[in-house]
Amino acid sequence: MNRVVLDASAGVEIALQSPDGLQLESLIPRGAVAWVPEHYFVEVSGVIRRRELSGQTPAPLAQIALDRLLASPVQIVSVQPLISEAWTMRNNLTIADALYVVIALHIDAPLVTTDLKLAGAPNLPVDTITL
Repeated sequence: MNRVVLDASAGVEIALQSPDGLQLESLIPRGAVAWVPEHYFVEVSGVIRRRELSGQTPAPLAQIALDRLLASPVQIVSVQPLISEAWTMRNNLTIADALYVVIALHIDAPLVTTDLKLAGAPNLPVDTITL
C-alpha cells in the first residue's frame, strides 16, 4: 500500500486547490493513503482562516477549502504517544513538524510538504515530496 504523510503546508495548498496544491497532488503516488497527526486540521484551518481574513482567499473559496479539508480521506494519528520521540528532534524541528516526521518514520512513508525549511532540515530521516 502506498502511503504518504501530509503536513499542514501541503494540506493548505491541496485544500485550496492552488497551483502548488495541484502540482503536489500530481506528485503523490496514485492511490496513496495520506496520514496526518490530529493537529493537522487545526493548523490547516488556521491558515485558511488567516488567508480569508487577510483578503488572500475570498470567503466562498475559504469555505470550499475548509469543506474539502474536513472531507479528506486521511488516516488520523493520535499525537500523545509520539511526543517523546518528537521531542528528540527539538534541536532541528518544531514539535509540530517533528510529529509529521515521526509518523513518516513509523509508517515508512515520504513527507509531503511545501515547507522548504522543514524539507531541508539537517539530518531529516525521511524522504520528502516537495515542489
